[in-house]
Amino acid sequence: MPSSIARHSCSSLWRALSKVWEALLSNVAWSLGNGHSVNFLTDIWVPALGPLRDYARDSLDATNHVSFGSVLTANGDWDVAKLAQIFTEDALPYIIGVKPPSPQGGSDRCIWRWTNHHGFELKSAYDRCSPLILEETDPIWNQIWTLQVPQRIRCFLWLASRQKLMTNLHRCRRTLSDDPYCPICQEAEESIIHTFRDCERLQHVWRYIIPSSLAASFFSNPIKVWLRQNLCSNILFRNSIPWKIVFAAILWQFWKCRNDVVFVGDSASVECALSRGIAWAQYYNDGWLHPMQTVHAPPRTIPWQNPKHGCLCLNVDGAVSLNTGKATIGGLLRDAAGNFIFGFSKYIGFTNSLHAELWTLYVGLQLAWDHGVNFLQIQTDCNRVLELLHDTNVDSCPISLVRSIHQFWRRAWYVDLIWVPRSSNQAADSMARIANCSSFDLLFFSDPPVQLHDVLTTDALVLSL
Repeated sequence: MPSSIARHSCSSLWRALSKVWEALLSNVAWSLGNGHSVNFLTDIWVPALGPLRDYARDSLDATNHVSFGSVLTANGDWDVAKLAQIFTEDALPYIIGVKPPSPQGGSDRCIWRWTNHHGFELKSAYDRCSPLILEETDPIWNQIWTLQVPQRIRCFLWLASRQKLMTNLHRCRRTLSDDPYCPICQEAEESIIHTFRDCERLQHVWRYIIPSSLAASFFSNPIKVWLRQNLCSNILFRNSIPWKIVFAAILWQFWKCRNDVVFVGDSASVECALSRGIAWAQYYNDGWLHPMQTVHAPPRTIPWQNPKHGCLCLNVDGAVSLNTGKATIGGLLRDAAGNFIFGFSKYIGFTNSLHAELWTLYVGLQLAWDHGVNFLQIQTDCNRVLELLHDTNVDSCPISLVRSIHQFWRRAWYVDLIWVPRSSNQAADSMARIANCSSFDLLFFSDPPVQLHDVLTTDALVLSL
């Protein structure tokens, strides 16, 4: 495939992709639909793991053929016992956390591995496909992007360090101007180092404020060394503000002053720019040291909201342990009077919080349909679930669970999905937390478990008021 992409008849985009094709493929996975396009062992369909052949037990011979059909039960669920015979114990929870393929799942889809919603994000791609070479070869990278100043100043400093700012000299080289000279002194070509330091008028004001420990080499170092030396300095200016923040703010104000001269025609006042730079540095420093404290009102407890008469209510919730990464789901079905009909709880292996919320909704819909429910209101405290399922392109969502849940909605019943605050969903949260993490079996409760009695009693008391 890379060789065909690199053909001269292809677009420049595809020719560029051919150079990083292997790196790109390692960051793309399959979202299982019917499973027909996916090789079970060699393709990536468990995003957190990669190809499953790397996790197969030693007893699995290279000639052994493993397919999705061979590791599914008669009702389409994962056959945990068979998976445990093929794969190592540490891989099993990740496999179980993926929804198995089904004949109704539609075609398999390509997804981005490294986001919870499996949609492509440029930041994620940059983090994965670019091994941060800049940090290794250019130490100024961290000094600029960790500086406690506004983002626009960081971007400006990065352009300056890369010598990408459009000074008059650069504009002339690109035939955007016919005057390469400094607009402030009119005595030398306007290079970047001249713009910030070597202009005679700027040198005059710099000498008043530069720390004595930096003065010896301040006007002699090349631009990258000069920027790095000043941006990593921890010297305090006037015993209060870090010099690196003062330095960055003054450069920014000098550049704005220069632009006013070139593009607006204002007279240059580098002294005023210097004063503004120091004032803004003080403002930036105070903002980071003493951020504004937001006063939050105490959270208001909202009890369970019962549905309209004749409609049953399914509360669902997912939980992921921050310590172990284990994900559990739980939910319960009640009528409008708050009477318990059934509950469920399940350990689903290792997955993220969004997929845990989707899993509990999917399992809850299955159980409600099997119990002959005709009018159902589902309550969740996860806003992201509502956004995904109410999206106009829900049928093409990269998450297979979302597509499967939407298929349930198309059946002959009424289903309404609403958001409720966490305090209204305590019963489902309790169900998720009683799952047995030593087994992947679904726990079904026809009577409320002991851990749920207090929550149900509270909800019933509120309804009676």
